[in-house]
Amino acid sequence: MIQDLKTFSYKGRGVFEPGIDIKEFLFQIIEKSGPITRGEIKEVTNIPRTTIYDTIVKLILLKKIKKFTVSNKKRGRPKVYYKIIK
Repeated sequence: MIQDLKTFSYKGRGVFEPGIDIKEFLFQIIEKSGPITRGEIKEVTNIPRTTIYDTIVKLILLKKIKKFTVSNKKRGRPKVYYKIIK
């Protein structure tokens, strides 16, 4: 996956040290590892799921990524994946 993910620390409330552009950072993760779920992004980056979700919504509105679901043919919600729009 992504090699240099642990080069920053998350301080809370969208603050990273050293400072990073969260939209560009998540875009790169989705580009390199996608299709990927929000939970998988959280496992890799240790960024809270709500921060990831808020940023992903912004990327969707900018038409940089799109989401799609994959049914597991069982009960419950289908998994939601994100991938780059090419």
